[in-house]
Amino acid sequence: MPPEPPPDSGAIIRRLIPYVAPYRLRFLQAALCMVLVSVFNGATVWLLKPVVDKVFIQRDIAMLKTLLFLVPLVFFCKMVLNFTQVYLMCWISQRATRAIRADLFRHLHGLSMDFFWKSRSGEVLSRVTSDLTNVQSALQFTPLYLIREGFTALVLLTSLFVLNWRFACLSAVALPIAGVVLYVTGRKMRMATRRGQEIMGDLYHRFQESIQGMLVVKAFNYEAGAIAKFDRENAAFFDQMMRYLRAAALSGPLMEFLGSLVLTLVLYYGGREIMDQRMSPGDFMVFFGCMFAAYTPIKNLANLNSEFQRGAASALRIFVVLDEKATVVESPAPRPFAKLEKGLVFEKVSFRYPGRDAWALKGVDLSVAPGEVVAVAGSSGSGKTTLAHLLLRLFDPEEGRILVDGIDLREYSIASLRRAIGLVTQDTILLHDTVMGNVAIGCPDASQERILAALRAADAADFVARLPQGRETVLGERGLRLSGGQRQRLAIARAILKDPSLLVLDEATSNLDAASERSVQQALDKLYAGRTALVIAHRLSTLQSAHRIVVLHQGEVMESGTHAELLARRGVYAGMHALQSLERPVETEAAS
Repeated sequence: MPPEPPPDSGAIIRRLIPYVAPYRLRFLQAALCMVLVSVFNGATVWLLKPVVDKVFIQRDIAMLKTLLFLVPLVFFCKMVLNFTQVYLMCWISQRATRAIRADLFRHLHGLSMDFFWKSRSGEVLSRVTSDLTNVQSALQFTPLYLIREGFTALVLLTSLFVLNWRFACLSAVALPIAGVVLYVTGRKMRMATRRGQEIMGDLYHRFQESIQGMLVVKAFNYEAGAIAKFDRENAAFFDQMMRYLRAAALSGPLMEFLGSLVLTLVLYYGGREIMDQRMSPGDFMVFFGCMFAAYTPIKNLANLNSEFQRGAASALRIFVVLDEKATVVESPAPRPFAKLEKGLVFEKVSFRYPGRDAWALKGVDLSVAPGEVVAVAGSSGSGKTTLAHLLLRLFDPEEGRILVDGIDLREYSIASLRRAIGLVTQDTILLHDTVMGNVAIGCPDASQERILAALRAADAADFVARLPQGRETVLGERGLRLSGGQRQRLAIARAILKDPSLLVLDEATSNLDAASERSVQQALDKLYAGRTALVIAHRLSTLQSAHRIVVLHQGEVMESGTHAELLARRGVYAGMHALQSLERPVETEAAS
C-alpha cells in the first residue's frame, strides 16, 4: 500500500461532495429542519420570561393556561423536526457510503495484479470496513452538528445581545480560547486516528492470516507466537486510540470549564442588575437560560471536530486506494480476440514481480503453434507460472513482447482475450456458491446439460451427485467443504465449460490421487484436440504426452524437445526425471 499524503481537509471535502450531491434536495430538507429546530430551541428558552415574570411574580392565571398548551406544542414540533433531520441525514450518509463502497469494490476489481501483490488483504479490508464506517458517521453527524448546533448557537447568542449587549460581550470572551482548544485537539485527533487505522489494518491482517493458516499454526505449536505478535499490534492500537481519546476527552471538559467561568461572571453581574432593578428576573432568566442552553450546541461542535477529524483521516485512506492506477491498461482501440489461429510467440520476454530484484523471466523466446500442446517444466521458482500470468495479461512484460497471431498482446481487448483462455491453477479458488454457480463462472448462461457434460469430462459428476443437494449444493467459503482433488476437478470443469481455443493448465492435476489423475488426464488429452495448450507442471509424468516440452531454469529457457529427446540429452530435464523416479540423479550439463 502506498504511503498516505498529508491530510487536506478542503481536498477531502471536495472529494466527498460528489457522493452527497445527488441527494441535495433531501439535504436541503434536512437543513431546513435543522434551522427550524434551532429556532424552536431559542423559543423554548424565551418561554422562561413569561413563566417567571407573568406566572411566578404577577400570578397571571391566563398566561399559565396559555403556557399549558404552548409548551407541549413547542416540544412536539421539536420532536417531529428532530426525527426528520436525523432520519434524512442517516439516509443520505448510508446512500453516500453505499456509493463509495461500490466504487471501492469496482475499482479494486479494475486494478492490476501488482496492487494485490504488494498489498496485504487485511489492510485493504480495514479500509473497506472500519474506515468506511468512520466516513459514514462523519457524513451523518458533521452536517447535523454544524448546521443545527451552529444555528442554535447563533439564535441563542443573538438573543443574548438583544437582552443585554454588555453581558453578551462578556460571554464572548471565551470564544477565541475555545477556538484554540478545538484546533490543537483536532490536529492530535487526526494524527492519532490515521496511525490507529494503519495499525487496525495490521490487526485485520493478523486475524485473517491466523484463521486461514490455522492448520499450520496448530501443527507447529505456533499459537503462542501468533498471539504474541497480535498482542504487540493490539497494544500499539490501544496506545494510538488512547491518544485520540485523550484529545477528544480533553476538548469537552475544557469547553465546559471555560463556560462555567463565564456563567459565574454573568450570574454575579446579573444578580447585581436585578438588585439595582435594571433588569427583571424574567429577562435575567432568559439570558441565563440562553447561556446555559448555548453550552450544549458548543459542546456538540467540539464533538463535531473529533468526528470530522476521524472521518477525514479514514476518507483519506479510502481515497488513496481509489487513486491507485492500473498498470495493465486497455489499448485505446482494442482488437477483439476470438480464437487462436497463427500461434503464440514470446519474444525476448523479461519480467520481475513488484518489489523483487530477481527476474522471474529473463529473455525468454518461445513459440507455440496452433493446436500444439507445449509443456513447461522446471523447478519451483523457475518462472513457469509467470508465463501464464503474462499470457492472461495479469502483468505486462518489462522487456520484450508477446505476440498472439502476430499482434502484440497489449493491443487486444483484455476481456475478449481472457474469455478465449481456459485456466486451471494449482490453487483452486471456489466461491461461496453452488456447484452450478462455481462451474458456470465466465459462462453464466450455460445450460444445465453443458454444465453436466463439463463435470463428466472432468471426472467430477459422480462425487457431485453424492453431495447433499447435488449440483445445487453450496460449497462454503473457498470450497473448503470439498477435498483438494474435488476442488481441482471443479476448476477443470469450469475451464472445460468455456470451450476455449487456448488452454493454460498450471499444475492442473497436482492435487489428485493417482486414479483421479489418470482419469482427468485422459479427459484433458481429449480436450486438447483442436486446441492450443500451455501445460505447466512440476510432476513430469503429466507432461509426456505433450508435443514439446520446454524446460525453464531460473527464468531462462534451458532446453526444448520431446520427452525422449530431453532424456537423451542428459540435461536439466533428465536430472529432474531421475529425481522424480527415485533414481540416481544423472549429472547434467547445466548443473553449474
